[in-house]
Amino acid sequence: MWTVLSWSQFSCQEIKSTGIQSAAPSIDYKAKSDTIDILHYSINLDLTEVQQRIIKGYCDITFTPKMSNVNSIRLDLLMLPIDSILVDGQTANYTYNDTIIKLNLGANLSSTDTGLIKVYYQGSPQGDGSNWGGWHSQSGYYYNLGVGFAANPHTYGRAWFPCFDNFVEKSTYDFTFKTVLPLRPYANGIRISETPLSGDTISTFWQMTDQIPTYLTSVAASNYAEINDTVNAMNGVLPIQLMAKPTDSLKLVNSFVNLKPTFHSYESAFGPYEWQKVGYAVTTVGAMEHATSIHYPVNLVNGNLGGEDIMAHELAHHWWGNLVTCETDADMWINEGMAEFSSHLYAEDVYGREEYLDIVQANAFTVLSTAHINDDGFKPIQGLDHEYVYGTHVYQKGAMVGHNLRAYLGDNLFFSGLTTLLQNNKYGNLNSNQFRDQLAQITGKNLNHFFDNWVFNPGFPQFSIDSMWVYGNSADLTVTQRTRQAPSRFVLIPIHITFFSATGDTTSRKMVHTGGKMPTTFTSLPFSPAFALVGYDGFQLSGNTYDEHVINRAGNFAASQSYMRITANSIQDSAKLIVMHNWAAPGGKIPASKDYRLSPQHYWTIQGIDLNNADLTGRITISPAATSLDTELLKNGSDSLVVLYRKDATEPWELYVNQQKTQISITGYIDLNNLQAGDYTLANSGEKVGLEENDKQHGKIDIYPNPAKDKVFIKFDEAAKTYDITMTDAAGKLLYSNEVTSSSHSPLEISLKNVSTSFVIVSVNGIGSKVSLID
Repeated sequence: MWTVLSWSQFSCQEIKSTGIQSAAPSIDYKAKSDTIDILHYSINLDLTEVQQRIIKGYCDITFTPKMSNVNSIRLDLLMLPIDSILVDGQTANYTYNDTIIKLNLGANLSSTDTGLIKVYYQGSPQGDGSNWGGWHSQSGYYYNLGVGFAANPHTYGRAWFPCFDNFVEKSTYDFTFKTVLPLRPYANGIRISETPLSGDTISTFWQMTDQIPTYLTSVAASNYAEINDTVNAMNGVLPIQLMAKPTDSLKLVNSFVNLKPTFHSYESAFGPYEWQKVGYAVTTVGAMEHATSIHYPVNLVNGNLGGEDIMAHELAHHWWGNLVTCETDADMWINEGMAEFSSHLYAEDVYGREEYLDIVQANAFTVLSTAHINDDGFKPIQGLDHEYVYGTHVYQKGAMVGHNLRAYLGDNLFFSGLTTLLQNNKYGNLNSNQFRDQLAQITGKNLNHFFDNWVFNPGFPQFSIDSMWVYGNSADLTVTQRTRQAPSRFVLIPIHITFFSATGDTTSRKMVHTGGKMPTTFTSLPFSPAFALVGYDGFQLSGNTYDEHVINRAGNFAASQSYMRITANSIQDSAKLIVMHNWAAPGGKIPASKDYRLSPQHYWTIQGIDLNNADLTGRITISPAATSLDTELLKNGSDSLVVLYRKDATEPWELYVNQQKTQISITGYIDLNNLQAGDYTLANSGEKVGLEENDKQHGKIDIYPNPAKDKVFIKFDEAAKTYDITMTDAAGKLLYSNEVTSSSHSPLEISLKNVSTSFVIVSVNGIGSKVSLID
């Protein structure tokens, strides 16, 4: 029903997630569709009093039993009073409790029989508890949204007509609406006629000849102006019909300039558009993929492309959700995850591969950072409880899985396989097992491991280069997989290793990772590599996100996907810095004499080109919030929190010398001065790090002046305590080293004569403070 990456969509998603409730009792859901097949609905509604939120009319339901001796039927209708019900023209006996109509058919019917039920009803159609689904009457718009997020089931056709309200019952429709001009109704399918009645009253007849479930039916009425166009589709020329108020028409056209390119992108990817028209009607709240009659929120009709991804997402449902529908809401990722993936995919055709990769990598960061928070834990994307089926795992992780399935199969098998899958099941339903098994049969690829890894189980893999030995244009690597909240390591995962030359050139090579540590060799590279990274080029999305900075000025460089802000204190020439955030526990060697407790959640890898050209500081923000990655480490307070460093995983973790911790109230940060290439992790340690602000406030240790000229002083407040003191210059050269016994009266003096760099790092027991130097 919507995408992720724009602010307006994300707001919509919050409404959906917060509105979902699990307490509502489920109505008779799928079982009745195993007994009776609804062939056709004919909905005839008088909307002349719709401004008073009153509808009235009747619905004809043509049905046939799927077995013998069927003598009753249960229909779903929500809080709309019934005037009478006829079965094959005869008055019928029924009971109705504002939710379920239990209707006696008056005879025992067999699978060769066809019956007609006519339900006369009227009243005020309902919204649902989320204030999203159901009926809306506001600002001159009158319409339904077919999903109720606080309803169980979420399908919400029952809000405006009697029906079998589930995902599997698919039927054809026609609609007759009586309205008073200037209100014109818009519905699924094709408008067959508009007939004047009396005065300003008109009757409009629409026909939907393709089968759809009840939640994809729609009506929208307003003083619409029509925007008509056509598109050259695989199945011939199709009409495009956009409906907006006259004042919004031009803005809608400008916001939809890429509708046709998006349409062609999807046909190229997934096969022909199998519907009667392409249609959108502007409404007020929410975007909803009603088949051929998408409801699109007016706040996105602004003349720019800010909501284009939502336009694309809803159109994509005409392959994912509308053409092939999830069997139950437990498989909602087939509808929403694949539509969300498609709303990223169109950008590749419209804006280019680089834009697509930026989008999918930003989406992966959203998944890794928020899915477990939004959905109360790490979850699979299939088989979720009712309250999570419209959550971040289904939409955003579902889209991530779509991208990774593309990497797993390769473009040729992926797109041709999905096209065949959709054609084989068009106007039908699929569950996740059927999706897997049919796609495997079509492509000839075993998909059991992929679906076990990504669909049926929670968590993520994370990959890193733990070691690399270079000889000429070849490299021996050890590539290690770590996991985050997954029950086991992922197997048969195709990943790309991106190699970087000393001048910044790159080349990527593919390998299939099978478990934990995996050695591999790459030969005939176009250059001698300086370093390599996994997860850089976006080929396979996993527990690696990063920020890349071109350092060509002094100043701050924000952390968008790495959780480490970079400050360039000075710059001699340009440099390139990559800050990779690894979403898994780092593991590794710990010296026997140390009591380090490493972060169980994450660590960083720093790499770059010409890093010697810049004096860089990395800042890690510390927060004890329940959603923080560092909550476990902060349970005992921040006094024991330190940053450890290793050049690569072949070396043990050691205290990073040039770190400086600052506590501000209950949050704070650690600055990593003289930032070097290598791995960094937060840890608990008995090696205490003085908190700079607290130290100054409480007089424990004071390093002054800063900036300094000829000398620097260290003042201690405790006598007869031993400290290890070192001082290094900007290049890391040791200038001073001594073990001193403190005096609370006499500060330690260190000379700065003959020091020519712009700053020095003064370290007390391995914890550094940066002191700038002035002439």
